[in-house]
This record gives sequence, structure tokens and C-alpha cells, in this order.
Amino acid sequence: MEILILGCGVSGLSTGLRLLEAGHRVRIWAKALPPHTTSNVAAAVWYPYRAYPEDKVTAWGAEAYRAFQRLAETPESGVLMADVLDLKPVAVGDPWWVSAVEGFRHARPEELPPGYADGYALAAPVIDTSVYLAYLQRAFEARGGTLFTRTVSDLTEAFAACAVVVNCVGLGARELLGDREIHPARGQVVRVRANGFRRVLLDDTGPNALAYIVPRGEDIVLGGIDEDGSESTALDPATRAGILRRCANLVHHFDAAFAASLRALLTAGERPGAGSAEETVRAEMVSEAAGLRPVRSTVRLERERPAPDRWLIHNYGHGGAGVTLSWGCAAEVVTLVAEIARPA
Repeated sequence: MEILILGCGVSGLSTGLRLLEAGHRVRIWAKALPPHTTSNVAAAVWYPYRAYPEDKVTAWGAEAYRAFQRLAETPESGVLMADVLDLKPVAVGDPWWVSAVEGFRHARPEELPPGYADGYALAAPVIDTSVYLAYLQRAFEARGGTLFTRTVSDLTEAFAACAVVVNCVGLGARELLGDREIHPARGQVVRVRANGFRRVLLDDTGPNALAYIVPRGEDIVLGGIDEDGSESTALDPATRAGILRRCANLVHHFDAAFAASLRALLTAGERPGAGSAEETVRAEMVSEAAGLRPVRSTVRLERERPAPDRWLIHNYGHGGAGVTLSWGCAAEVVTLVAEIARPA
């Protein structure tokens, strides 16, 4: 079948690649291509953050987990498997997504820093989006997929070009579909040079929340924030300082030297005498970025028929788990397309 995908983030590219593998002809229209997509800002470690419903997210996440395990065997993909420790301030049961991962256990007492009573330890994929999105784009185009920079303001434009449209526009669904349930949640990250620290650390409910440390190939991503309703992607120095402070506290138990380097970076940024201090901070960091998570009460993955000869498949609203769910949601889109093509 001829299929048009709207959106070229991780959802659009993953879906496009799976549809090409299934034998369809696919093109993508998007207002921005990598590296200028929301997906490029993501840390990204496999974790179903702010994505529901739980049963479907677990199934999609498990499918993606297996796909990333395979991709970790391809160095140029930017995917690697890492040890993850998700720290908790109180004793907790197993997470609802536990069946999707491998090597899960609760943290040992000696692994827990002061202020934490429990934690989830697991093996999980880490995806360097600065590498991975380019890898997906190359794979998509190598299989014959085509990409066009084009802004779509009305679905009639898309249906004029193709009878089957897959909607992967994320927050763009507000304007394109009038979906007022989807809303932004602002995130900001700081990237520092790799220093040999390899463990992923997470705290989303404890004394340093929200904080995460995600080592990748050439850098370490430090985060973060989750500002519901904020539309701004401007970098905020106060937010940067908070990230550095919380991440220094989080990592101190595991690597005191790493924590000290983050505090030194923080001190450089806070020292009076503005100009030179700001230059010092910039010189020590690889980069900073801010982006907007597309949050919705549930991921919208469904098919509708706006006209007898037109089909629209939605795949958006993944919250903070677009990468985590990407291959699972892509596989379901392939199934929905196959049902359209199947004779009655």
C-alpha cells in the first residue's frame, strides 16, 4: 500500500521503517527532520515514564525492549545495554512494567544512598538520540522511504496525497486534530563529557527528584525537570543549576569524584562576576537542551475511517516514553494497516 506518515521523530521513523519492512511504500512529511525534533532532546533510557494505559504500555515496551537489545549489537545505531538503578525513598513492590524487562531485582542495601529505602535494578537500553535518529533516517531511506519537509495544517492536504495516513505529530495534534487532551511538559537536560561512569541513576520520587544520570557513548545526560503545561524551550540557568545540584547529590554515593566535578561546575556558574563564569560553565559542558514531552492521559494508537476510501491511524501522546514505546507502537500500526489491506 501507499502510506503517508506525518511526523519524523522517533515514532514516525520507527513506524515508517516497520511499514517498509512489511512491503509498503512509505513517505514522511514533517515540519522538522532530525536533528531538529523533540526526540533528539531525549536522554533516552528505556523507561515507561508518563505513558498509559499500563497493560498496553507494558506490551509495547516489551516489544521495543527486545528490538533495542538487537540494535545494541550494531554499534553505529547508538544503542547500548546499561545497568539501571531507579532509587525509591520507601520500600515498594515490583513495578507494573516488570514483565517487559530482563535482569530485574530490588537494590541491595549497600547500593542505596542515604535517604533511599529501596530501588529497582535492571538491564535496560540506553539510546543516544544524537546518533540513533540519524541511524533510523538512513535505514528508512536505504529501504526506499522518502522524506519531505512540509507543514500540514489540515488533514485534507494529506488525504489529497494518500488514502492511508499515519499521524505521528505528537504535540502537533492540538492544532491538526483539535486534540485538547494532549499537552506539553517541559524538560531540560545538561550534557557533560563522558568520564567513565557507566551506571544509569534515576530518582523521580525521592529526595533528589527529579534527577537522572544517563551515560551514553560520548557524553552523560543529566536531568531533569517535568514542568506540566510549559510551552517554553528556552534554556534556563536556574534550572541548569538545580539539575547539577540534584545530580551531584544523587551520584555522590557511587562516585564522589564525579559529584565533586558537578559541584565545581555548579560553583563556576554561581560565582559573582557573570560573564567569565558563564563562559566557564559553557566550556565545561558539552551542551544543553530543552524540549516538550507530548503528555496525554493515554497513548492514542487507533484507526479511524474519515471517509469510505480514507484511513487515518493515530500514533501519538507517548508522554516521556516515545523512544521506550517506539518499536512496539510501530508494530501495532503495521497490524492496523494489514487489516485495512486484508480482503473482507
